[in-house]
Amino acid sequence: MRKTKIICTIGPASDSIEKLQQLNAKGMNIARLNMSHGDHQSHAAIIQKIRQLNQQLAFPIAILMDTQGPEIRTGQLAEDLQLHPGDEITVSVRGGSDVEESSLQIDYEDLVDQVAEGDRITVDNGLINLEVLKKNSRELSCRVIDGGIIKSKRHVNLPGIRVNLPAITEKDKRDIQFAIEHELDFIALSFVRSAEDVKALREILERKNAEMKIIAKIEDQEGVRNLSSIIRAADAIMVARGDLGVEVNIEDLPNIQRSIVRECAVEGKPVIVATHLLESMIENPIPTRAEVTDVANAVYEEVDSLMLSGETTVGKYPMKCVEYLDKVACTSERTPGLGFSAQLKPQGAKQQIAQAAVRLADDLKVKGIICITKQGKMAGFASSARIQHSPIYAFTFSEQVRLQMNLLRSVQSFCIKKHRDPELMIDDAFALMRSHELAKKGDRFVVISDVLISGEVEAIQLRTVT
Repeated sequence: MRKTKIICTIGPASDSIEKLQQLNAKGMNIARLNMSHGDHQSHAAIIQKIRQLNQQLAFPIAILMDTQGPEIRTGQLAEDLQLHPGDEITVSVRGGSDVEESSLQIDYEDLVDQVAEGDRITVDNGLINLEVLKKNSRELSCRVIDGGIIKSKRHVNLPGIRVNLPAITEKDKRDIQFAIEHELDFIALSFVRSAEDVKALREILERKNAEMKIIAKIEDQEGVRNLSSIIRAADAIMVARGDLGVEVNIEDLPNIQRSIVRECAVEGKPVIVATHLLESMIENPIPTRAEVTDVANAVYEEVDSLMLSGETTVGKYPMKCVEYLDKVACTSERTPGLGFSAQLKPQGAKQQIAQAAVRLADDLKVKGIICITKQGKMAGFASSARIQHSPIYAFTFSEQVRLQMNLLRSVQSFCIKKHRDPELMIDDAFALMRSHELAKKGDRFVVISDVLISGEVEAIQLRTVT
């Protein structure tokens, strides 16, 4: 079983039920809906297809919705704008300039107030860079540092500047309501700058009694500075390297990624590495050597999940992308990881039991760990201890909890019925294992549970299949 999970963004190249089925067969665990593209109707159609497909799958696909967040974009251009290094252009707020035709308009009202002379404006994910030369009350004069072609509605970054936009926009609120109505499994919150951003989303979900897990996307310098509190507030973290690589010095990005992964390991929170994993495969049938090494390094860091974006939304080879990601991950997992989990902070008896179970399973090289868990917490604790030699088989009573465990490294999840007698739940777990040919007579398993039955105590058991 591959330990590292795979998340695929769904788009025109992958949104048919046949292609979703193929992605799953190649190794997709979670489907991502990017709310920066498409509308509720198109996303609802994808959800329906995944739910239909899940009825046929032994191991169903979870669904993650990614909010657009407080994005800044260029305005609508009559025609593409060609910029050359050294050119000087006027930049204004869209609709806020007295100039009849500015060279470039940007849809951020506080743009002129917030930037200073010498600041950098980055367009189209870092491909085009402008330096602010001077400013007046309505416009900026800028010099082109890195040129290129600017199209309408291109993404804009203001590195090092705190954007005066809400963490959850009105569009995000409508999209979150859509996710709640469709009972999705995860919400990835874009441009998280502080723990308060996560708490604001948590309050929305709690008011609606929604049980979705919150993934905080780290995409700018402020998010990096507040990382510790964000990790504690969120259910999981995403290293969103697209915007992050524009907002910080590019040479710092590998160290920032490693620091985020390490801190998540210490806190026992799942972590996703995303963006540009196999970017060249949008056009090419094989990845570059550098991309393969990048994926392998993330696996060596023992991240929980790897995420594909354009590769599976608009790329020519979505199935091959997942196939290569699966192959590289499986091969790289044969090499011992960097061991960040050795610094894991125990946070209570259940986490200590899970860590002890992992050590016991590794020492005895048993067939696996069987974890019976109500909300997935014990499985999460065991996953965060980074088992080396055996899978973790998690059994829960909720289909949503089962799907949410698709994010966890080394965990394969199932649904069983809850019994007052814990022995009946263990019997059901073994029966399911045998039906999937994951256990046979004589196999040994470590058994743990966070489902407390009256009169029972927390314990670790060593069981042999009879």
